[in-house]
Amino acid sequence: MEGNSDARREIYGLISRNPGWSLEDIATEARCSRAEAEQLCDELSLLGLLTPASDSPSGYVTVAPEAALIRLFSAEERQTAAHLQLVTKIRSSISTLVRDYSRLAEERRDSVEVQILPDPTLVNAFLEDAGSAARVRMRSMHPGGPPPEELIDDMLLRDKEMESRGIRVEALYLRRTAEVPFMAGYLADAVRPGREARTADYLPLRMILFDDDLAVLPIDPEDSRQGAVAVHGKTLVRSLHALYDYCWYNATPSPPLQSCRTVGLVLDSQELVIVRMLADGVKDEVIARRLGISSRTLSRSISGLMERLGAQTRFQTALRIAESGLLG
Repeated sequence: MEGNSDARREIYGLISRNPGWSLEDIATEARCSRAEAEQLCDELSLLGLLTPASDSPSGYVTVAPEAALIRLFSAEERQTAAHLQLVTKIRSSISTLVRDYSRLAEERRDSVEVQILPDPTLVNAFLEDAGSAARVRMRSMHPGGPPPEELIDDMLLRDKEMESRGIRVEALYLRRTAEVPFMAGYLADAVRPGREARTADYLPLRMILFDDDLAVLPIDPEDSRQGAVAVHGKTLVRSLHALYDYCWYNATPSPPLQSCRTVGLVLDSQELVIVRMLADGVKDEVIARRLGISSRTLSRSISGLMERLGAQTRFQTALRIAESGLLG
């Protein structure tokens, strides 16, 4: 339209000044064809400057530019108002969808929460709390080497505490780990009603599962120092239990502790006191002071008991004697 502005002005002026002229007269005066004149009139009509009129020889009457401008603004305002009404309806529909229908999708969605535990200290504290809060079972998978030997008594105490609460405990270890003497002793002691340990040649990753809604996994399976993630949510934990089941059923059960090691074992009165205090967690120096013996004599007595029972730790010794019924 921009390129025809002069031509449009000439056509508009001819129609305005010569209302009795036909479209052919106007085209002749403007030195253009009738078709070109009709095209220019159509463009003037779109601008609101011409209005079709059947009683006019040219077929059009002119509209004052001021009136045409007002009409254009009015038309634009009507279109804007209609658009705003449409936008309001769309917003109302969106609000209805969000309010009334999004809840339906949420009802089908099981939320999963991931908690980052960035260092081993936080991981250990979290595992301690999770173990205390466990309701039904705890399952653990250990693909690495054995834990430090000094932690064995703590592990036995934890297992004993869970057993007292009726928590089922299952543990998977690498076969080569189970061949380490102190681990072999621990695994033998770990086999009790409600507790079971198995070994496998390969385990995919370190994993601890509490009940059906909590899993603790390493951030980096190759480096446990990077911390762990705690996954809360039944749907994902259910899948991790399925992975654990696969490893569990392909693993070898650890042999239970042979009770014959305590058959015929006789403890004198001093040994009975030592074992009872060991089971209660009393420190060596306190035991020696209460019995009125030297620390060296106490160490020899404990070492002798451990050797007779094939135990690897002092608490393990007390546990085996207590479970044999020798303490009465």
